[in-house]
Amino acid sequence: MRLSSRIAAVAIALASATAASADTLEKVVILSRHGVRAAMSSPERLEEASARPWPRFEVPAGHLTERGGTLVARMGDYYRQYYVAQGLLKPGDCSAVYAWANVTQRTIATGRAYADALAPGCAITVNTVGEGNNDPMFEPAKAGFVKVDHALARAAVAGRVGGDLTAWSASHRQEAEQLDALLMQCGKGPCPPSPGKRRVLDARPGFVDGEDLAGVSGPEAFASGVTESLLMAWADGRDFAGLGWKGLDEEALTRSFFLHQAEFDLRLRTPYVARVLAGHLADRVLATVESGVKPNAASIGPADAKLVVISGHDGTLASLGGLLRMEWALPGYQPNQIQPGGALVFERWKRDDGARVVRVRFTGQSLSQLRSMTTLDAKTPPLSAPVFIQGCGTATPAFDCRLEDFEAVVRRATRADG
Repeated sequence: MRLSSRIAAVAIALASATAASADTLEKVVILSRHGVRAAMSSPERLEEASARPWPRFEVPAGHLTERGGTLVARMGDYYRQYYVAQGLLKPGDCSAVYAWANVTQRTIATGRAYADALAPGCAITVNTVGEGNNDPMFEPAKAGFVKVDHALARAAVAGRVGGDLTAWSASHRQEAEQLDALLMQCGKGPCPPSPGKRRVLDARPGFVDGEDLAGVSGPEAFASGVTESLLMAWADGRDFAGLGWKGLDEEALTRSFFLHQAEFDLRLRTPYVARVLAGHLADRVLATVESGVKPNAASIGPADAKLVVISGHDGTLASLGGLLRMEWALPGYQPNQIQPGGALVFERWKRDDGARVVRVRFTGQSLSQLRSMTTLDAKTPPLSAPVFIQGCGTATPAFDCRLEDFEAVVRRATRADG
């Protein structure tokens, strides 16, 4: 990690601790992306999009890697140390931690790594709805929990780009050429034609039918899958240089994520889409944050659980962020990017003035910490940034949002029309 990034991370952690020194932490909900996984596409398919070979993973496509499990455990161990120091967790209190995961192998394995690190020596169950079922928190449409107006979803997405996906995509030409140069290993994009190769610049913008609410095609969608595979292999410690890749470093990776984030923002953070995808999740998170103060059957886990960890996907966090208009930025990543193990952390504090407030932050390992498998502690924390909640955030160091105001924000967002 660059020195400036390390200083920024430590400063944020110290500022947060100072601001909360006279307050009492009562409840924490960690909504985390799964850890480092194998690429979703085969190496052969990925090699159609690049001039050089791709690293191989030892686990099936989409599964959490061994290194990915270790990296999640290091985040979990950091959370444990941090929340013990804050007085929330006590060693040996197994009832304080509750875990819930979506039904994929990578989310369940991530939940397991978190549970073991947060409550060592405890037999914490990683709860799920069961293999073969759709969890409404993660797949509300597939679970039949919400009715979807697909025409409205496409209209809402199209309305954010003036009804012209081609013009929107054309505004990213420079970033597409930079990615083409990295993938095709030429000095400057666009690179010369390569027979048999799928090129980022050849992808045609448009809407596509499929499982996504308003799926799009084009350079952004093409780049989204490819650059995620780059990130996963990089974080898994794979040797790109040994396979002939040149110019692939942290700076190049950060630039390459631009198109991915443009596609994610359009496809998942558009208000109507975000409400469909994350409305139920937002209600569950709210109920859990309030648990112990206000009874609610929608709460995840028992009321006496002090820390609830939810293991989901990057789309889970992106859609919730879009729904509640939450933004974040960490050094080395694009705005609102969600790296493996990245998490939105919701904390309920009782301030010394008696008010209960919600503080949200986005946290996760830097690219260097992922690749180097850095041990995390108070002296070497993960990256972290406070998140302002539109409609209830205040001008305090952690952007305190009064609990009742947070409830009002969530209720408005999940019950909005259109």
